[in-house]
Amino acid sequence: MRFSSRVDRILATWAVAILCAVIIALVALALINRTVYNPAGQVSQYFAAVREGNGERALGILGATVPESNGAMLDGDALRASMAQLKDLEVAQTQYSDDGSHAVVTVSYTLDGQPQTTDFQLSKVGSHWGVFDQWHIDTKELPVVNVASSGDSAATLNNQKVAVDQGKRAFAVTYPGEFTATYESALYSAKPQTAQVVSADQKPQTLSIELVPSETAQNSIVYSIKSQLDQCAIQSSLYPAGCPFEYDFTGRVQGDVKWSIEKYPEPQAKLAPEGKWVLPDSQGTAKVSFTQLDLLTGKTSQVNDTVNFIYSGTLETTDTDVTVHPVSH
Repeated sequence: MRFSSRVDRILATWAVAILCAVIIALVALALINRTVYNPAGQVSQYFAAVREGNGERALGILGATVPESNGAMLDGDALRASMAQLKDLEVAQTQYSDDGSHAVVTVSYTLDGQPQTTDFQLSKVGSHWGVFDQWHIDTKELPVVNVASSGDSAATLNNQKVAVDQGKRAFAVTYPGEFTATYESALYSAKPQTAQVVSADQKPQTLSIELVPSETAQNSIVYSIKSQLDQCAIQSSLYPAGCPFEYDFTGRVQGDVKWSIEKYPEPQAKLAPEGKWVLPDSQGTAKVSFTQLDLLTGKTSQVNDTVNFIYSGTLETTDTDVTVHPVSH
């Protein structure tokens, strides 16, 4: 009897231990199901894929269809850059339908410092190994961002060079995200234009690239004008040939005429609507000095004067250079 009682106690202890292990396992499975295989977990995986620049995985999780557009923003560095300014991401709430088969996950975040929220609708589509819930984000069409250029067939969108066919092109984008278009070359530049996309239902936005002469081109123009005027200033004449300044004098000049540029013109080139380069007239100042001879008395005196002048010119451009042609008045 004593031996039998001892065996019963051991068996009972084992039974309790097994029961506890089963309960712990069930609790652990339930906890994993709630924290990993829940709707919010699926959304978190989507954000992780975008931040990794893994477009294939991100689009697979998002379950979105791609509209007729360019896909340059859907993978790699361009995709990763879309969330570069997205901070403070957290799941604000998860709301389930009455039967538990549908859910809406609301995420909150800041995008370029501005508070935003985005809703993701999900459906339960089955289970993993019959244990863990399987959720999919409901399929929607990706939003698009349009890029329009005023005078070139290319642009830079999220740090990636893209073609802009016939001045305008649509780019499919993920959400939420921020997309910045700009342009920079030897001759042209454009101020960055930014669009924020926070939902699939958002209406398409257009980023307009307004080209202007680049800082490099402007500096080149000013330097070219300066060189032209310096060549004018070395001419020992009251009327330097091909130059925008001269000095009317009816007396007799003895010796050399000396010119110096006191203030160089600094015109700002512009682009006309049809894309033609225009150089507005600009003002400069020169100084002239020479010795005049009085023919009646034979005396000499020094003349020092300031001459205001207007510089006019036209611009000729190639793909990489701009040339200034002076225009005589």
